[in-house]
Amino acid sequence: MALTFDDGPGDTTSQLLDILDRYRVQATFFVSGNNNGRGPMDNPATGWPDVMRRMHAAGHQIGSHTWTHRDLDQLEREGALDLRQSEITNNEMAFLNIFGWFPTYLRPPYLECSGGCQEFLREWGYHIISTNVDTKDYENDDPALIENSKRKFSDAVSRGPSGNGYIVLAHDVHYQTVVTLAPYMIEESRNRGYRLVTVGECLGDPRQNWYRTSQLRRRSSEAPQSSSPQAQAKPLPAASPVYAKPTRELTSSPNQRCGARFGYTCHGSTFGT
Repeated sequence: MALTFDDGPGDTTSQLLDILDRYRVQATFFVSGNNNGRGPMDNPATGWPDVMRRMHAAGHQIGSHTWTHRDLDQLEREGALDLRQSEITNNEMAFLNIFGWFPTYLRPPYLECSGGCQEFLREWGYHIISTNVDTKDYENDDPALIENSKRKFSDAVSRGPSGNGYIVLAHDVHYQTVVTLAPYMIEESRNRGYRLVTVGECLGDPRQNWYRTSQLRRRSSEAPQSSSPQAQAKPLPAASPVYAKPTRELTSSPNQRCGARFGYTCHGSTFGT
């Protein structure tokens, strides 16, 4: 089972990292670089770069959730294709500024990504992740209402792990999710015999495929610009690890199994959309 948290970094993200540390759980964070006016995540004045580095150092997987959480399908319907592209490239630049790499995994905002959106993201080398357990925690950020999200989780997850796997959706920017729902999900899933892992591990995708330092199919004219005026892209440090290894010898996964063990890569796959 993979616990995933969207929309951060936010004021309660560090508190969630404390809880995950205490339970020794690694989760997956789908990050929006400049969501809800919190400031660019690569701007040192915001404090978000330190939160992001802590997240990565703890072994959590980090994915993209676009720059400002715009509906990618709606942007396509409106013909705002340049804006749709900037939602992707601005987040990439922010990741590059912080880490020297950016993710290969992306969750579309509002889980909205129809055929044109999927093709666009595949061309840009992204593996699209959805969910099969939505806690609706954003509707229940209240000490009483959060019981609804706990119930949704409990009802959706099988009592036994045999043959079952789940990608659970919650949000690290909601206080009750952090202090109530997250501990409940961890304890309840363990009581039912589940092992909590990152999305990549849940799908059998090796860690070296989770991040990359360049686009797969970007034209030279499409290089991303700086995501914020306060931060400029830094050259990659000579000692930085290489996360993305070639996967050309593998075909795109049709069945949520990735990596050399299965003979597939998550790049360009269509499952989970």
